[in-house]
Amino acid sequence: MKLSVIVPVYNVEKFLPRCLDSLLRQGMEVGEWEVICVNDGSPDNCAAILAEYEKKYPDIFKVITQENQGLGGARNTGTAMAQGEYVTYLDSDDYIIDNAYPYLLEHFCQDKPDVLCYGHTHIYTDGKALFDPQAKPDGEITFDGDGVDAYNRWPLPFVWSKFYKCSFIEEHQIMSQIFSSQDEIFNFDVFRMNPHTRIVSSNVCRYELGNEQSIQRTTDKQKALKTMHAMFTNIDYMRDRMDAETMKMEAGTNRAINNMLNVYHKKLVMVLISRKDWESFRLKMQSTPPFEPVPTSATLSARWLGKMKKWTGQSYLFYLLFYFVRTFLFFKLIRPVMLRKKQ
Repeated sequence: MKLSVIVPVYNVEKFLPRCLDSLLRQGMEVGEWEVICVNDGSPDNCAAILAEYEKKYPDIFKVITQENQGLGGARNTGTAMAQGEYVTYLDSDDYIIDNAYPYLLEHFCQDKPDVLCYGHTHIYTDGKALFDPQAKPDGEITFDGDGVDAYNRWPLPFVWSKFYKCSFIEEHQIMSQIFSSQDEIFNFDVFRMNPHTRIVSSNVCRYELGNEQSIQRTTDKQKALKTMHAMFTNIDYMRDRMDAETMKMEAGTNRAINNMLNVYHKKLVMVLISRKDWESFRLKMQSTPPFEPVPTSATLSARWLGKMKKWTGQSYLFYLLFYFVRTFLFFKLIRPVMLRKKQ
């Protein structure tokens, strides 16, 4: 079997059929691949949708149902069941363009790289329609070499835009961590093992920005606070593993930490936290060891967070102003219009 596709499923009934239909349009032969859908205790109608697809296409879809373990736990469950030479991941609110997987396998995996990295395009459809339905897979190799070199030169945070050789994952016992930003940590663990890595210019994945229930966009205060606390766990995890060998990845690790801190900043201004929580995070940020910023992460968010180390207890009022401007003016009014105009 050539490929196993792991699809974690939780609270995505509006997007799930589009995701599964895109997999049906891959044009791969029965026996060449499998799709393992992990229903992670989804509270909506996802279980019924998955049952329908599994019944209709039993040679393609395998459904596993478990109590909620989070995204990392769902991915681990699916990976443990994978029988393909390669494994890839597809979030259930995203989709893949027609015939993408067999194209990638045929054109870029003949000599079996450990990791194949391909591209994606952001979309904002709210699950209502396909973006660029006539898109065809194409692309060329832009990098072929050591994983440490690739990790230092380019941001490679996402697991859903890569093929991983299953034997490599098994040999190094790499698993998704059961805390937030699993993608960053998983790829940190992968690339510090210096896999043979190939990067191609094939933008075949469509990443949905219109899912209000996603981890990145949730406005549930408790979920956001949990994610924010986990960011420091992630940073400690990476720093604790920066041994002599891993120091070769210092540039890429600093970039990854910047990315996680950017997510942390976004969470701060997506939910209205109390002054007590603000003070707790402000002090935690000030006690976090300094990191070297990299140009690709020198965004407004990164600069704002860098200055946070010097903020005083009176900065809560500025935080409130920033929260209201970003949440209600930019994200609710301006950004959706900008994204739709790009399509």
